[in-house]
Amino acid sequence: MKLFPKLIAATAIVRVLTLVATPTAALAGEYCVTNTSGMRGCGFATLQQCLDSLSGAAGSCARDPFYHDPGSALAYQPKQGHSHSRKTAPR
Repeated sequence: MKLFPKLIAATAIVRVLTLVATPTAALAGEYCVTNTSGMRGCGFATLQQCLDSLSGAAGSCARDPFYHDPGSALAYQPKQGHSHSRKTAPR
């Protein structure tokens, strides 16, 4: 009977560690802040958020040159071509 409480405790610890270790999704933002040393921090959804983060510090805000808007993604449309299957002649 002493094994059962230890098993429950071990299961609880594993679950807690799993929840803590699960990574969260990175937030993609359209704007970046660049400080005077050249360090850039991106992830701002609006230009106003970026400007607010400066809060009196020297730096600038601009669009992220590597940002790709997921709403403007183009879907692949295969070309219409000949079928690769052989058709048998009617008899």
